[in-house]
Amino acid sequence: MALMVLTALYAPGAEPEHSFAAGQRYYLDAEFRKAAVHFETVCTTGHDPEACYWAGISYERMADIATPFGCKLNAKARVYLREAARLLPARPLYREALFDDLLDNADCSRATLREAAEILYATPESDPEYNRMLRRLQTEKRLNASSDARLGRMFLLVPRVIQRAATLRPSTNVSAGEPE
Repeated sequence: MALMVLTALYAPGAEPEHSFAAGQRYYLDAEFRKAAVHFETVCTTGHDPEACYWAGISYERMADIATPFGCKLNAKARVYLREAARLLPARPLYREALFDDLLDNADCSRATLREAAEILYATPESDPEYNRMLRRLQTEKRLNASSDARLGRMFLLVPRVIQRAATLRPSTNVSAGEPE
C-alpha cells in the first residue's frame, strides 16, 4: 500500500501538477523567483501554455521590482509569454499579455515595437481588443519617438552599463588581494 502511494506521488504526471501548484503558492506569496522556477519546469517539460504564461508573468513582476535594471528579466518574460501564445494561439489572454509586455518594455529594445506591430497586424480587426491594441501601439510609437524618450533612454543606459560591468567584474578578496 505504501509503495503504491509513493509511486503515485512520484509518477511522471504528478510532478508538473505539484510544481504548478507550488508556483501558484509562491506567486501569491510574492516569491516570484521561486514561482518562475516552478512554472518554467512545467512549461518546458509539459509544454503547458498556462505554466508558460505564469512563468512570463512571474518574470514581469521580478522586472518591475528591478526597475530600471529589469531588461533581462523582461526579455525572459517575453520568452515564456511567446511560448504560451504559440502553444495556445486561440487564447487571447496570452496574445494580449505578450503584446502589452512588448509595449511596456519598449525602452529595453527597439525590436519590441516591431514585434507588437506584427501581433497587431495578425489580429483580425473584428477582434474585440483590436482597437485598444491599435491605440496603444500608436501611443507607444509616438512616445518612443519623442526627444524626451530618447533622452530618458540615455539616462537609463548609464546605470544599466554600470550594473552590467559590476556583474562581469570578478569579485576580489580585499584583505588577501586574491579572487574569491
